[in-house]
Amino acid sequence: MQTLSLCMIVKNEAGNLPRSLAPLMPYVDEAVVVDTGSTDGTAELAASLGARVHHFDWVFDFAAARNFSLDRAGGDWVLWLDGDNRIPEEDAALLKSLAQRQGEAIFWATEIVEPGGGRLLQKRVFPRRPEVRFRYRVHEQLCHPPGWAQVITPVRIYHWGYEDRGLRQAKARRNLAILLAELQERPDDFYLRYHLTRHHFFAGELQEAWGQLQEVLAAPALEAQNPEIARHARLLAAIIRDRLQDLAGALRQFQELAEQYPDYGLAWYHLGLLCFRHNDFPAAALALGRFLELGCGHFFLDQPEEKLILTALLTRAQALRRLDRHGEAGDALLEAQRLFPQQPGVWLETAVLARDCADFGSARRALNHCLALRPHSRQAQALLTEMEGLA
Repeated sequence: MQTLSLCMIVKNEAGNLPRSLAPLMPYVDEAVVVDTGSTDGTAELAASLGARVHHFDWVFDFAAARNFSLDRAGGDWVLWLDGDNRIPEEDAALLKSLAQRQGEAIFWATEIVEPGGGRLLQKRVFPRRPEVRFRYRVHEQLCHPPGWAQVITPVRIYHWGYEDRGLRQAKARRNLAILLAELQERPDDFYLRYHLTRHHFFAGELQEAWGQLQEVLAAPALEAQNPEIARHARLLAAIIRDRLQDLAGALRQFQELAEQYPDYGLAWYHLGLLCFRHNDFPAAALALGRFLELGCGHFFLDQPEEKLILTALLTRAQALRRLDRHGEAGDALLEAQRLFPQQPGVWLETAVLARDCADFGSARRALNHCLALRPHSRQAQALLTEMEGLA
């Protein structure tokens, strides 16, 4: 039977290990914990939970610390995790079966950020081989021989290390400093510039993000080297154009993206929202319908997929209603009611559609649903008053 090693690098995670390390011990054959300078008893706690603890002098290089942990593992397969990550028990029970696979494969899991619900597919379980190593000091990537099987698993990894705003900002400053230091050594590395783009984008520094993004898009053979980053970089370019009020440029770029990657759901989603905001309701309904058929289809999601689907359904219903395609709008809202019955906006839009169709009884019932969920909704109260006036 093949064995599975859990490898973690930690610093001052004593408060987190009972949620991250302890529940996984029954599902792995060994746990290797690399402590990078804790002062809160993390190392002692990890050892008491059954882990083998090693110490590593922190050199501002996450890849170096992770590779140190790999060198001390003895299992046939490796699962890597951070101290502020947890795997639900039902998903942890799958891990040993993954390790019984014959041949080389990389197993992907979905990381879910708490709070916020952003999602990221990551390589999390892999064979322990000397040619498999981590690269990059921050936002480290697992590098392995080409041609290995890529398997997306149902395993979920919840990451709660960004719950505290102050800690989140401190991590962002730390990561930026490490990123800039490495970029000085490798100024032509598109991966480093991609993450610098994302840093500026989420900080609201759009001009800085745009400048870095041009360097990413100019990278030779970007598509061949990393197709996920290639299309996400193009998506970011279109979103930045939109936020910089370049409507024509954003629209053109979203359309080109959807043509180049017709199965890329996020391209259709953003194209649909842009068309709706500028009153092109036929194009909005078409693009959002395409997104709902495809799904997100992306390794990086900065919002919960459920939120994107809800927004797409409601916006498409509004576009169809304004086109007097009431039956199609009703179908979209029925799907929204099925998926999101606790969302007051679903019932408000249902009421508006019913009002437009002169079905005042259905409109009142939908408004009552909305107000039960959000009693102080001014829009719902105003529409209900209008309904009463029509009685």
